[in-house]
Amino acid sequence: MKTDFLKRPVRVLHLEDNENDQLLVSEMLREAGLRCEFALAKNRDEFAEALKRGSYDIIISDFTLPSYDGASALSLAREMCPETPFIFFSGTIGEEAAVEGLKRGAADYVLKQRPTRLAPAVRQALRAAEEHVQRQRAESALRQSEERFRIVAHVTNDVVWEWDVQNDKVTVSENFKATYGHPIRENGITSQYWFGYVHPDDRNRVMAGVSTLLASHGRVWWSEHRIRRADGVYADIFDRASVIYEPDGKPVKMVGVMIDMTQRKQAEEKIREQAALLDKAQDAIIVTDLETRILYWNQSAERIYGWNAAEVMGKTLQEVLFHGAPPPELQETIKSVSERGEWTGELHELTKDGKTVIMQGRSTMIRDETGQPKSLLIINTDITERKLLEEQFLRAQRLESLGVLVSGIAHDLNNTLSPILMGTNMLLTNSPPAEVESVLNIMEASARRSKDMVKQMLAFARGGELNKISVNAGQLVKEMGRIVAETFPKSIQCRVQLDKSSWPVSGLPTQLYQVLLNLCVNARDAMPNGGTLTLATKNVSLKSSDVALPPEAKPGNYLCLSVADTGTGIPAGQLEKIFEPFFTTKAPGKGTGLGLSTSLGIVRNHDGFMTVHSQVGQGTEFKIYLPAATEPSAHTVLKRLSLPPGNGERILIVDDEEAFLAIMRSALENYSYKVLTASGGLEAVAQFARNPGAVNLIITDLDMPFMDGRAVVAALRKIRRDVKIIVASGSEKDLENFLKDIQPDAFISKPFTSESLLETVYRVLAPKG
Repeated sequence: MKTDFLKRPVRVLHLEDNENDQLLVSEMLREAGLRCEFALAKNRDEFAEALKRGSYDIIISDFTLPSYDGASALSLAREMCPETPFIFFSGTIGEEAAVEGLKRGAADYVLKQRPTRLAPAVRQALRAAEEHVQRQRAESALRQSEERFRIVAHVTNDVVWEWDVQNDKVTVSENFKATYGHPIRENGITSQYWFGYVHPDDRNRVMAGVSTLLASHGRVWWSEHRIRRADGVYADIFDRASVIYEPDGKPVKMVGVMIDMTQRKQAEEKIREQAALLDKAQDAIIVTDLETRILYWNQSAERIYGWNAAEVMGKTLQEVLFHGAPPPELQETIKSVSERGEWTGELHELTKDGKTVIMQGRSTMIRDETGQPKSLLIINTDITERKLLEEQFLRAQRLESLGVLVSGIAHDLNNTLSPILMGTNMLLTNSPPAEVESVLNIMEASARRSKDMVKQMLAFARGGELNKISVNAGQLVKEMGRIVAETFPKSIQCRVQLDKSSWPVSGLPTQLYQVLLNLCVNARDAMPNGGTLTLATKNVSLKSSDVALPPEAKPGNYLCLSVADTGTGIPAGQLEKIFEPFFTTKAPGKGTGLGLSTSLGIVRNHDGFMTVHSQVGQGTEFKIYLPAATEPSAHTVLKRLSLPPGNGERILIVDDEEAFLAIMRSALENYSYKVLTASGGLEAVAQFARNPGAVNLIITDLDMPFMDGRAVVAALRKIRRDVKIIVASGSEKDLENFLKDIQPDAFISKPFTSESLLETVYRVLAPKG
């Protein structure tokens, strides 16, 4: 056994009254290679004081000193430091005294006549002392280990067992009976009897594992299996053992500990059942520590957020649910949970792919058995769809309110548009100069478009479907070309190229006009320094063999509307994104990113499709393909009606708009009708009552103050049941029910042209048969 006295100075207490002998001992030990630190004593008092001051590795003492002797020094040393080796180095010690000293605990004695023995004796004494210390430590560790095993056996269900392999005897700790109910045999049991406790389904595996370990000279064996209790019920255990071998490799003992895992297994099974129930929940259930690091993440959380449990474990909620940018509300949430123990509210969170989800969250502080905060339980319900439905419901309510508002506005707009339409018609019938006629045609077209826009607003606000009509798209392109020429910068030249016989399409003129306008505005913005804008129509027949067309394109006849510019162009990387809502290539504040997405939606609602071709620095061309219609266009130039004039029939016009009464009077009187006007229902009833037989026809508005059209018609028919009535209204509110109750001879929707008015009057007054 190695000692450490050669690696450090040896602490020596030397009891010697002769200085020459002191020097001799020091030199001899130094020459022998021992580094020593000496404490010197010459008498009893100095010796006793030295023993009190410190500890020493060895004591060297003379046997005979003045007024003191070595035997007394040995007794004092055994009393004060019994573990320190003691060597006599003397010239006067006799054999009997030396033997007595050894009996009383001296390690050795060396005669001064043979000083060469001193260094080996010191080495031997130091080595023996070191070995003694090591034995004491080992014995102490063994006692402590045995005591620990004994304590474990008393206070736990862990059974310590030992198998004497050579004698085939298994012994167990005294808690084996209390834990498993089997009696303890003083002489032990055989391994076969011991393995008999193991469940039949596990026995062969356990025996094979032990046999393999011993055959391969392995050191450690462990197994999870079941053993039978005395009552016949099997317990789940974890068994672990170590093997002790002889120097020749022969196994001597196998010592192990058997831990009862039954309750833990049952708890784990219960936890698995609870986890399975949590995974069946539709809500995201999350458990975090107090630093919001995720500890548990159920399957619904995986489904809602897109992260699997392995990806999020150990990460914070800020990293996972908010991608590192938590909203201020999160801090309020954590503060509320810390102060009140819970929080309930809504949060906008992010899925793995960045999609926003709206969660109804409930966070609760979980505390340990001492009441200290331990973790956070979070239950999140995905209410994104519910919120969308609520938003749609609110939008529907707003639209319903908007419909009521728009209906009222539409009545006033239609009343103001009617004089414009009728007035331009009247002026056009008088064959005005060419330049005046051109302006009147533009005014008429604008008024017609305004009429269509009001009609579409009403249909949209009511949530009804819009009725498509046959549209001459070439006429739309011409009008757009005029607007571009008049309103765009002069640095932009506009060219209009129309197919000689453009096919009509079925659609909504105002919406198609909006598509053209959006594309033209984008083209203008792409040419800040000027350029050429080309609007064109072309009849196209597509076949199934045609390539480079979108998947939605179907074979058939199409009218192609194209808008081309010579502007900056669109980079190839952005072409796939330009139709996405809110995506724009314009500078901040210059565009909403909704123009192209809206245009594409309108085109698709018309069963068409769009294509785009662009090169950076050379320009962009959008093509709109709309299915051709077989019906003739409704927007061809109207032929001026040639109706016979009236025969002086008297017509009573009832309306609360003075401008409308004036233009109606002018239009009818130009065709030889006699006109009476009334600015309200009461005035109309009074005039009619004075001479009911003199009035041939009544034209009345529906929406009037004090007395509406329904009351007016009812009062007039009480006076004269067979009077002919035309209802003219710019409001569509409850129109169907009004007409059903009133049953007029004709209805004409404001705004209308003078031709429409005259044609309706002629048809109602014309003799039947």
